[in-house]
Amino acid sequence: MMAETVSLPESIEQFMTFYPFQFDPFQLQAMLAFLEGRSVMVAAPTGTGKTVVAEFGVYETFRRGARVMYTTPIKALSNQKFRDLRAIYGENVGLLTGDVTENPRAPILVMTTEVLRNMLLQTPWELESVECVIFDEIHYLADPERGTTWEESIILCPEHIQLICLSATVSNAQEIADWISRTHRPIELIVHTERAVPLALWYFYDKKLRLVIDHHGRQVADYSNVGGEIRALMSRGGLTAERRREAEEAEPPPWEIIQALAAEHMLPAIYFLFNRRDCEDYATRLAMMRVNLVRDRTTRQRITQVVESFLASLRPEDRELGQVQTIVQLANKGIGFHHAGLLPVLKQLVEVLFTEGLMKVVFATETLALGVNMPARTVVIGRMTKWDGRRRRLLTPNEFQQMAGRAGRRGIDERGNIIVPYSPWITFKEVLAVATGELEPVRSAFTIRYNTVLNLWDPPRGDRVRQLFQESLAQYQAAQRVRMLEEEILEIGREIEAIPRGCLIGLDGDELLYDYRNVVAQLNHAKSQERHLEHDLAQLMADLDDRPWAVPARPVLRRLIREMAPGTPLHTRERGWVLFLNRLPYGGIALVLTREGAAELLTEYRQIDYVPHDIEPVPVPEALAQLSEPVSDVRGMVSDEALAAIWHAVDQRELPNLDAMLAEYRRQLEERMAPERRRLEERLSAVRQAVHELTQQRFQHLCHACHRRKEHQRNLQRIARLEQERAERETQLGREIAAEERRIRELLRGIRNVLEYFGYLHRGYPTNKADTLADIFDTNGLILCEMIDRDFFKGLDPPDIAEVFSWFAFDREARFANHFTLPTKLVLLRRRLESLEQEVFEIERRNGLALSTGHHEGFYGAMRAWCNGATMAELIELIELSEGDLVLTFNKTLDLMRQVREMLEKLYPDHPLRWSIAAAEALARRDIIEQSLMIGLLPPVGT
Repeated sequence: MMAETVSLPESIEQFMTFYPFQFDPFQLQAMLAFLEGRSVMVAAPTGTGKTVVAEFGVYETFRRGARVMYTTPIKALSNQKFRDLRAIYGENVGLLTGDVTENPRAPILVMTTEVLRNMLLQTPWELESVECVIFDEIHYLADPERGTTWEESIILCPEHIQLICLSATVSNAQEIADWISRTHRPIELIVHTERAVPLALWYFYDKKLRLVIDHHGRQVADYSNVGGEIRALMSRGGLTAERRREAEEAEPPPWEIIQALAAEHMLPAIYFLFNRRDCEDYATRLAMMRVNLVRDRTTRQRITQVVESFLASLRPEDRELGQVQTIVQLANKGIGFHHAGLLPVLKQLVEVLFTEGLMKVVFATETLALGVNMPARTVVIGRMTKWDGRRRRLLTPNEFQQMAGRAGRRGIDERGNIIVPYSPWITFKEVLAVATGELEPVRSAFTIRYNTVLNLWDPPRGDRVRQLFQESLAQYQAAQRVRMLEEEILEIGREIEAIPRGCLIGLDGDELLYDYRNVVAQLNHAKSQERHLEHDLAQLMADLDDRPWAVPARPVLRRLIREMAPGTPLHTRERGWVLFLNRLPYGGIALVLTREGAAELLTEYRQIDYVPHDIEPVPVPEALAQLSEPVSDVRGMVSDEALAAIWHAVDQRELPNLDAMLAEYRRQLEERMAPERRRLEERLSAVRQAVHELTQQRFQHLCHACHRRKEHQRNLQRIARLEQERAERETQLGREIAAEERRIRELLRGIRNVLEYFGYLHRGYPTNKADTLADIFDTNGLILCEMIDRDFFKGLDPPDIAEVFSWFAFDREARFANHFTLPTKLVLLRRRLESLEQEVFEIERRNGLALSTGHHEGFYGAMRAWCNGATMAELIELIELSEGDLVLTFNKTLDLMRQVREMLEKLYPDHPLRWSIAAAEALARRDIIEQSLMIGLLPPVGT
């Protein structure tokens, strides 16, 4: 309608000629906003055409002669987008996914979001000529693994760049848009809630499809007394084995549901489950039931052609893999399954067959609902519960809607269908509540990583890192809670003002009571300000307790003192330089000699702030070395001359003048802090004066001492209650603000401490080692860099090097049998690695962090065998994992090796490990692994 009634700009008119359909108003609105120079965020259901807006961004930016970057969550989608855009723009399109670099200087550049984030951290000047960045699937902000990448990319993106952000429907789209507007530049939010194909909800019960909500959104049936019988019996303690068996048998088998769908012409369907094994078992069982899904010869021939063209791309031995054989047999019957453990080429085969209408049913895990464009006429939600790693729980409305969004093919189906089977475990009421429930908001999954810190670190305090924390969506959402509290405080104030007032002693009651309430409110506000200022001042002064040198940790001191010789100099916070005498058999840390001639007992490790290295102990008389208790003055045991000689010997040791260093450090710190401290103290003084005056004003007010309050007790009590609520909110507000500031401060300090411990920072300044970790974008980057620094890889051949990297690439939590064995040198290396990881975990834990995860103890042997020429079939005979799991792990291993190799090329070009890793990559990148890296990059075979 909009295109017919409104005169559109020439560029949109030209762009429309590429599409066989009229654009929707929301698409045109987004394009017009982009033409006017604004960033745009489009939130709309799956299949409504959000991508058209992104494609217009590419078209218009290219037309202007500027560069545009198109980011996607995963490499396969980047490959696919590159292929699609190159079909239109030819050699003007480039690709960056880490594994593949194609035409990197092209004006249209497709990449994964991780590549963009890395570019923004390491080579931000490369975006100077970029005018537009497209973020596809921006709701990934909530993804625990990838969400941080999205946030960092948006925060670090230069302000001159227009953003186009595409999102699924989320309940807090406005909040995300507001955050982007604050963090980057103003962005216009365009929300479209109408689905291209309306959905109907069905309940499969008693062998029949029963319509519950029609495609107009009206509920037409209710089965509130159905479902959940087993749970009800369990809660009453009346579940016998026979009753349980009967109830479970009542659960409809998948073939029964598929037959019903076929009879009602509701295929093709995606049948969602939450277990890989279930997907394969359900597909196999359906095939055994001889459900006739492929009826005509032409379709069978086409399936055979597509399957054979895919098989032709595999090596002969790979065609014999059990997974390949199973998929081929099922495909010929119009059935398939799809999950993360499937070989990438088989995933693509299933997607091609299904998209072309050659496969009628696909049993899939929920990963299919993320990113893959594979709509169906019908979606079956086979389970309403899932195991989330900690417990079995109901699906959330977001998870349900994400899967349901695959139902209904635009331009093909008049409506889409969602089927939920009856379950003796879940009631119909629970099903309906999830299916129609309010979507949960996207919550930030932001977490900091060492390489991000080192890339942004500006010595000595890391203010840019602090700024990254403060600009994150997580921090913005925390601040939203603060703003909500502030709004509640204002709302309570409005309620107080609305309460009827009246004075019964003949005074001007309304004005007087309003004035009294205003005084009380001002007083509470002034007290709140006073608390905040006192807190800020205390936080400022806390830095004065720091030392300009690295203070030894408690475990280090405990070990040193256990082995320390009498006469060893120590530096203490209170007494300066002292001499260690001995450890007492009971109580305290150590007995030390002070310059004043006292033998004092140190009771806490924190009293010691410095232990010099390589300093010879000073000879001390036996009488002092054998002391068994503190002595206020040792001159009764040794002469003044002997005591003077001891300290003369100390002075000859050329010990650092730590007291002077500390005094100078504190002087500089106090000098730097002086303006802020003065400002805070002046403000605090003024606020305290205001508190005093308002307190006096309140006590002198006529209403305060009024003896006729009982007659308006009801109103006064309500005012008092609201005033109390407001005071509580103000206190809570102060706590929220203080807690968030403290959290960021402690997190930053903890990261700095860990990096200082391992030598990547020294007194807040990056060391030579810092550049190595800055270039490794992996959770275990710190461990990998320490392995390189400590020569863990020395003497290993390329297959062994690839093997070691693979230990960090496997990330599934499932248990599995592993019959591989490792040579002795790798067994010994794993022991060294375990020791290193324990050291890293301990230092992180001590600093309140848990950033590194370490290697997977159960995964080993497969990568080494692969690099030594083993086939995929030989691998899966020795390890109880699917072919797809191995491909995913090998691909991540290649990515880790590439990161380390590129880091060495840049920093240490002559490092022998660089060449060994390159050789390892060459051995690993073959056959099915090499093929998997190209998925989406080339047109699917058979199409």
